[in-house]
Amino acid sequence: MTPRWLRLHLAGERLLEGAVHRARGAWDGLWLGLLTPDQLALLDRHFYDGEPVYRSEAHNRQGLFDWETHVVDTHLWAGCRVVVTGAGGGREVLALLARGHDVAGFEPNPTLAALGATLTAADGHGARVAVSARDGFPVGPGSTDAVVLGWGSYMLVPTRSARVALLRAAAAAAGGGPVLLSYFRLPADRRQFRTALRVARPLRRWRGAEPPLLGDALAPNAVHHFTGAQIAEEAAAAGLVVAERGDGEYGWAVVRAPARTQETGEGPP
Repeated sequence: MTPRWLRLHLAGERLLEGAVHRARGAWDGLWLGLLTPDQLALLDRHFYDGEPVYRSEAHNRQGLFDWETHVVDTHLWAGCRVVVTGAGGGREVLALLARGHDVAGFEPNPTLAALGATLTAADGHGARVAVSARDGFPVGPGSTDAVVLGWGSYMLVPTRSARVALLRAAAAAAGGGPVLLSYFRLPADRRQFRTALRVARPLRRWRGAEPPLLGDALAPNAVHHFTGAQIAEEAAAAGLVVAERGDGEYGWAVVRAPARTQETGEGPP
């Protein structure tokens, strides 16, 4: 029989854990409800400017993660053109250049973009990372064969409408070719997220802003945590299908136009 003191202790732990989740969610919801997109962008820049790991050469020269290598081997082809947005200090750009792809990187944070350009130039490729606007897509339709939305950058886009527009523009730039994105997965314990949603929703309504979604949070910059169904829904809203999806420490997906003709050998798959 479980001692009474132990039952009380465990019940108290559960109550405390729930209170922490609700407090964190209320705090997130307050700021997610009040901050404008420009203010969220400033919060994002402040976060990355304060994280030295992203400005380190070691981080940016570590190469592709295992799941990225799988995607590149499966969905890209030798020498194809790749646009990398949210390129940071150039990790994906450097790795793809080393594999023989023709890569152009874009990054809204000027400090990180300058580092990426310096590193690609040091490898003899010229400055392959340029500063881009945070909103919109940096190149026009048919400008590339594939798009990589740099590690975790898709989840940093603060609203569903902006994410769908980004997917649509990325797919157009790739001529219907593959678009890789990655994201935080929505955990099974969603108390924090539900509280954030309840707090942020009336504040966004009061401001006349786009409503929040379950999965919105501050970590400490604005991020959206996804389920696989949410990824498929946003891809469908952009007129795309999920060609492949995987879960690990990060979730990831390859999306593309549904009518894309599959071929084998050299050239577009």
